[in-house]
Amino acid sequence: MCRLLGLIANKPVDLEFSLERFKGYARNNPDGWGIGWYENNNAQIFKQGMPAVAQESKLPVLSKEIRSKVIVAHVRKGTGAEPAERNSHPFKHESWLFAHNGSVDRNFLWQHLKDKFRKEVKGETDSEVYFYWIIQNIKEHENIIEGIKNAINKVVTKRYTGLNFLLTNGSSLYALRYCSPSSSEVYYSLYGLKRSPSDFGLFEHQSEETRALLRSKSLKGEEAILICSENLTEKEEGWKSISLGSLFIVNNNLDISEVKIL
Repeated sequence: MCRLLGLIANKPVDLEFSLERFKGYARNNPDGWGIGWYENNNAQIFKQGMPAVAQESKLPVLSKEIRSKVIVAHVRKGTGAEPAERNSHPFKHESWLFAHNGSVDRNFLWQHLKDKFRKEVKGETDSEVYFYWIIQNIKEHENIIEGIKNAINKVVTKRYTGLNFLLTNGSSLYALRYCSPSSSEVYYSLYGLKRSPSDFGLFEHQSEETRALLRSKSLKGEEAILICSENLTEKEEGWKSISLGSLFIVNNNLDISEVKIL
């Protein structure tokens, strides 16, 4: 099962992933990892087609160096495409970053993808085609929410398991939670948490299930919103389970809205 993590804040922040407690998380998702962020409003990604805990992994160094108002991270458990950098998430197009948890009908979406977007696809995953299918619809509708809604309504007419994703243009962060009736809603969970300046000191979250630790030294007076595949800490109240079929939206002012898509 791939896992998603997104953060959007009112000031640039860093996220440090402690490998000692991240091992369980990465071990169960060994087919690649990646981080997306923004520098001077330009989308950046770094990905590797190996476990995040591999000796050659650049995660320990990279996660300490990145500072951004928006960060998207992903660990991958593949559904067919080989472990490789090109098949790892997040994917990038112009200012857009995207990471996905689940599977969709790649061939079906490929048939409906325009040539200009087909040429952008670098790997063999269904997730990358799913990303460009959403981008194509956003551009055609000239409206992000309507574009996403139209794209998803087409996806669910064919075979799929989970449609969970994180999508950002560097200004707003969008998160969708949905899965097929035959899939587990618990398996395809997605949570959000808003933290106010008064909540911060040393920012540290530990997941008992995955032994994942997320730490930030710079989150002291900043306001931030986290979106993750799981509730990262049982001790802190405020985690909100995103409703199945809803698009969870956080804008650059950190205002939250939720739109029913399915």
